[in-house]
Amino acid sequence: MTSKRCVLLICFFGLFLAGLSGCAPQSVTESRRYLLGISTIKGNKVIKDDELEALIPQKPNRRFLGLPIFPYLALYQVGQVVYNREEKQRKLSEITQEYQQQAALYADDLNKLKRIQRRYGKRIERARRKVEEGNFMMRVLGEPPVYFNEADASRNADKMRNYLFNNGFFNASVSFRTDTIFQRVKVDYHVKENRPTYLRNISYQVRDFNIDSLLQRSKKEADLKPLQRYDGDAFESERIRVETLLRNNGYYGFSRQYISYLVNDTISFADTSRKMVDILVRVDNPPAPAGQGQAKHTAYTVESVTFEVLPPATLPDSLFRKDTTTWNGINYIFTGRQFSPRILNSKIRIRPGQLYSQEDERLTQRQLSLMDQFRFVNYGFDSTGNRLHGHFRAIPLDKYQISADVGLNVIQIQQTPGPFANLSYKIRNVFNGLENFEVNLRGGIEAVTGFSDARLYRSQEFSLNSSLQFPQLLAPVGGIRYQLGKFSPTTQVSAGYNYVNRPEYTRTSVKSALTYSLQPSLTRFYNLSIIDLNIINTSRLNPSFRNLLDTLQLQGNNLINSFRKSFVSDINFSYVYNTNTLLGAPTKAQYLRLAVESGGTTLGIFPGQQRLIQNLFGDLQFFQYIRLNADYRRYWPVNSRASFVARVNAGSVHSYGVSSVPPYEKYFFAGGSNSIRAWLPRRLGPGSARPRITSSNLQVEAPGELLLEGNLEYRGFLAEFFGNLNYALFIDAGNVWNFPRASSESPGDFDWRTFSSQIAVGTGFGIRYDFSYFVLRFDFGVKVYDPYLKEFVLDDLNRRRLFDTRQPNFLNLNLGVGYPF
Repeated sequence: MTSKRCVLLICFFGLFLAGLSGCAPQSVTESRRYLLGISTIKGNKVIKDDELEALIPQKPNRRFLGLPIFPYLALYQVGQVVYNREEKQRKLSEITQEYQQQAALYADDLNKLKRIQRRYGKRIERARRKVEEGNFMMRVLGEPPVYFNEADASRNADKMRNYLFNNGFFNASVSFRTDTIFQRVKVDYHVKENRPTYLRNISYQVRDFNIDSLLQRSKKEADLKPLQRYDGDAFESERIRVETLLRNNGYYGFSRQYISYLVNDTISFADTSRKMVDILVRVDNPPAPAGQGQAKHTAYTVESVTFEVLPPATLPDSLFRKDTTTWNGINYIFTGRQFSPRILNSKIRIRPGQLYSQEDERLTQRQLSLMDQFRFVNYGFDSTGNRLHGHFRAIPLDKYQISADVGLNVIQIQQTPGPFANLSYKIRNVFNGLENFEVNLRGGIEAVTGFSDARLYRSQEFSLNSSLQFPQLLAPVGGIRYQLGKFSPTTQVSAGYNYVNRPEYTRTSVKSALTYSLQPSLTRFYNLSIIDLNIINTSRLNPSFRNLLDTLQLQGNNLINSFRKSFVSDINFSYVYNTNTLLGAPTKAQYLRLAVESGGTTLGIFPGQQRLIQNLFGDLQFFQYIRLNADYRRYWPVNSRASFVARVNAGSVHSYGVSSVPPYEKYFFAGGSNSIRAWLPRRLGPGSARPRITSSNLQVEAPGELLLEGNLEYRGFLAEFFGNLNYALFIDAGNVWNFPRASSESPGDFDWRTFSSQIAVGTGFGIRYDFSYFVLRFDFGVKVYDPYLKEFVLDDLNRRRLFDTRQPNFLNLNLGVGYPF
């Protein structure tokens, strides 16, 4: 090895170790500069730390897993060793001169000149980036050193002081102190909030009688209220509220610039711990033209509305024929493509003859966008006097669309990821009534463990599903179909076929459904399926697997019912309320899902249909049951990158009539990545029953008719490495039970006197890799209390065999995509 290579190698490892230790080497010109360390905020009692931390734009170099290890800085400094800026600058000059020569040579040939510009433009841009940002290690893999600057710290203190003033702490003070540790400067900001300021009286001064009446009627919704702490954001929120209120009541041209505040801070108050101020909210009139007296804000009425479908952006209008029609006072212009004016009429909330409403304007755009028919919808208004003329213009999406994707299944239940392929074909506006027809073909191969042994087998699955979706409620009463347009109504008719081939069995199912959906707002969703039919047939059953099913049935497990030829019909309804945005910083939110399902309802109403169905499809098993499920979740933000989540999930299923059990798919199960994570999927319970084990020492699924489980989880930020590396700490508790039977008693039956001792408890931690477009999740759960043993089992965890599922307690890995709840 040459001496030059030795020197380079020594520099590489030296700089890398320096970066890991956090002691960055400094050049002569940087001998008095220190790297920025962490910043802390102390002394604040009311204003949260994360609010003040957000005012500090300077962030120290990233660490590895929160440790004093700085790999990105080390990589940058390694790149600096082999980087020669003069050489890169010389290369940029050479490419620029070469381009200028070529451009001058072909100045008269426009086509050749364009090709030269494209070719050299990319080369010049790459060379410029290397000059300004460094080589690949500096530019992509590493990050430049972040140095401490006292002027930045002083500006941060000023921003915090202004923020405190804006939040009612008029006499607040902020100072900072620095401490140098290992060539890094730690900055401590000291906050003194002092006496807060509160609002006493809020009054309005409005010169327009109509506007004053609107404000007086809406005082309860005001963002400024007596006895609340002075908050600058609340003042701006009130301006926005008043502006929105007036725009929703015809005042199209009203702007929040006409709203101002007068603050009276000369009030004497006996309580010296707080300061009181009075607020006067002024709504001014617009300036009047010269010589025309006092002007007023104008309430506008919609005179006309025009909806126009434009041709594709790349094609001129002259290639298409325009059709014009009028429906309920709205003018429709279609260029090339025809759409139902009656359906569009139910989506357009801006109506001729009504006062202008900003809410109706935005609701119209949202309704038109949700139909998956238009690439974009643009709108505008022209005014004449106090009249508005609305124009909506839309470019339609392609009528035919084909999409395909391939990937790996990531399903935990006894499965190894396997390849799948998905092909979809969509036709838009099938009958010119804004309907969407879609066919989906999917096939996949997975490696699955057998029911009776632990060996891996190949499993094939194939499905074909089709659906026809209407942007209205198809109902016998025609009026309702169009009156609910603002609630995004849809009717979906679907049919599908599914084929599964495993070593133990070959199974097919045919299904059809008629589903109504309503979405009154962004947070509420209703779904009603009045027809949901399934015919399930197991065409092949392995003899050894059949023996296992018979043995399990003798033990009380009704898994065998899932493999009989069956007819399952149900009516189901679900309601979802969700304020969780999922994207961005954590917010205070909640999620509620209520579901009710009635299976075989029509069998009691029309007794003859059972005989009719058996005549058509042969001897089938029928079911009658009621199934209820409630899932509630609550989200509390701790800071901008951490949150606390709680969840309660409960349900029950009860069989009656022609069947003694519900369909196997309608049972409840506990355990797995979205349930009690210390237990294997669907293997917990029921109650304190002994786990059912096959001759090959494999635990089988444990269905239950009652479910009760709860989860507590703390989610925090760990590190940033090509995405956000997050962590979670969780506690899970719950179980499933069966309804007591008069003929027998079982430890899996629910009993109010003993059920609390049958609650399984698990805990653990998780690692979540957030790539923004999806989250890869690894949750590790361990049992704390086992209801079968009725004792705490945390001490039974064998640290030498953490992942051995044959142990009484083990570290259970749950792999998933997305958050568990």
